[in-house]
Amino acid sequence: MTKYNITSAKQWFEIGGNRVHHTAMVNWEQLDIGSGNEIGPYVCIGTDAQHRTEPSEGTILIGDNNIIREYSTVNLPTRFSKITSIGSNCYFMALSHIAHDCVVADNVIFSNNATLGGHVHIMQNAQVGFSATIHQYQVIGSYCMIGMGTVIPRNKKILPGTKWVGNPAKTLGMNDVGLQRAGISEEDLEKEKQHYENISRRLNSHTS
Repeated sequence: MTKYNITSAKQWFEIGGNRVHHTAMVNWEQLDIGSGNEIGPYVCIGTDAQHRTEPSEGTILIGDNNIIREYSTVNLPTRFSKITSIGSNCYFMALSHIAHDCVVADNVIFSNNATLGGHVHIMQNAQVGFSATIHQYQVIGSYCMIGMGTVIPRNKKILPGTKWVGNPAKTLGMNDVGLQRAGISEEDLEKEKQHYENISRRLNSHTS
């Protein structure tokens, strides 16, 4: 058996009840974070908004028990909302990108290289597939399934509980399997749709 010289340097640190890899770049001064999170190798949290005219301003909020894998990025917000937010119990696979002023709710899954433009709102229990791209100011409804490589353009209504694939995105109908697994009734889905419309109106009023 080959013997390897393994450094004794500590690879992971416990910070505020969170497991943080030593290569992660975290702007702790502009981060309000819960506990039980894992911040993986080369993750960047709190770098400036990628915006040509607006400087970064505000705070990143992260809840509890999220896993943020290698090379993922979470950008600071701008003056428009002053918050970039991630809920709890989310899983961000390698190279995920959360842009400025985005809101990601609880129990959301990002596959590798999933990318959000600025001001995107991802509702609870949505899944964003490998290399999917979502245009700024979009709202992705709860319990949605966004397929791998899908491009969600501006002003496409991504209602709760639906499935989407392609470039530009086209619907495949309802995410029946996901809704059934989550035990979502028709009444529950109607409430999620109302919540979706409220979020959409708020974002549209901001851009008009």
